[in-house]
Amino acid sequence: MNNSMFKTALIALALAPAAVMAQKAPLTKQFTVKGKVKFDVPAGMPRKVWLSRDNFTGKPEVVDSVELGKDLTYTFRVKQDHPGVYRLNVMHWDHLQFWSDADVTVSSRGYDTARMKMKIPHFYYVQGSSDNNFINQMELNNTNSYRRSVEEYNQEYYAKQYKEKSGDSAWITYLNTRPRYNKADEDAKMRRDLLFNIYKDRPVLIYALRYAGSPEDTTQYNATMAQLDGLLKLYPWLTEAKNLKTTITNNRLQAMRLKPGQPAPSISYPDAAGVLQGLDKYKGKYVLVDFWASWCGPCRQAIPKVKDLYTTYKDKGLEVLSISIDTDKKAWERAMGEEKMPWEQLLSNNKDKTMSDFQFSGIPTLYLIDREGKIVSKYTGYSPEAEAGIKAAINKGTAAPAGERKSIPMISM
Repeated sequence: MNNSMFKTALIALALAPAAVMAQKAPLTKQFTVKGKVKFDVPAGMPRKVWLSRDNFTGKPEVVDSVELGKDLTYTFRVKQDHPGVYRLNVMHWDHLQFWSDADVTVSSRGYDTARMKMKIPHFYYVQGSSDNNFINQMELNNTNSYRRSVEEYNQEYYAKQYKEKSGDSAWITYLNTRPRYNKADEDAKMRRDLLFNIYKDRPVLIYALRYAGSPEDTTQYNATMAQLDGLLKLYPWLTEAKNLKTTITNNRLQAMRLKPGQPAPSISYPDAAGVLQGLDKYKGKYVLVDFWASWCGPCRQAIPKVKDLYTTYKDKGLEVLSISIDTDKKAWERAMGEEKMPWEQLLSNNKDKTMSDFQFSGIPTLYLIDREGKIVSKYTGYSPEAEAGIKAAINKGTAAPAGERKSIPMISM
């Protein structure tokens, strides 16, 4: 090759798109995680930190765990074949995620010192690579979107209460008629779409594609599959993209099985006495299946409303079945004692399978099952719309009409 040809080759290489070069770039074979916690856990609770890798099959794999040091710090040194998404579980309290193409450093609050504790989404910045900032931004957007939805829901709830008690409708009228630059879900989508466009050719995009729309949405399904195929073309080593294609396809098929009119999935979960129970005993009645957990604030807030519904409609054929996804049986038993729910209580013996079988990622999630054991509707959160739909189905004795169901605040997994 003469000098002219060599210079031309160098110029072409310099101008080549970064995404094309990425597939041949050296991969990070080892990385270090350095973390620090502000508050320790009470004596007797686990002072451990677990590190898992997300293989995008629906079940992250624990790769290592360490005891928290006396100075409340911890360190992981991990070898890997290629970069990926990792999760930190800090003392079963703080949960963080990052992209492993560089060393990362993170500080988290640890176990809260407040007397009253409630687990809500919390954003922690993980110092790492520029690609890792995609996860930072996605996590911040998700946290803020959740908190905004909670704030708007609470505003509407208390405005309605104020109107009922005082007769003054100014507050609720303002909320219902004020112009908004966009709704909470529209705002979240705008931010998400911008990040997707900025990082569209980066392997870290896979972190967000697992949440890319409902599996029932064919347009979104096709778009996500095309994005995954694009990543695999650029990064053949990204085996997680292959796994995710399979996971999304399976979730889509399961979602189709959960459409209104389909038979409810069979269950076999232990009750408080350890005896396996199912849905067959409820044939001939409506049953509201409520997936919840002791640590879920929105779940606990909804229980008094479900009690009122149960009291009103029990004689009309409504039964309630609560299925907890708690992994701490004692916490579940304690919560049952506190809430005193007058209906059957079951505990899932496989949280991940239950969430997959019934296609939910946050709680409370509720299914209304008709007298024939078929699905009437699914509700994400216990909202006024959910309550109205349940009442209408029982009063009419027919399945509630299928349609868009409004989402309200819930705790994501």
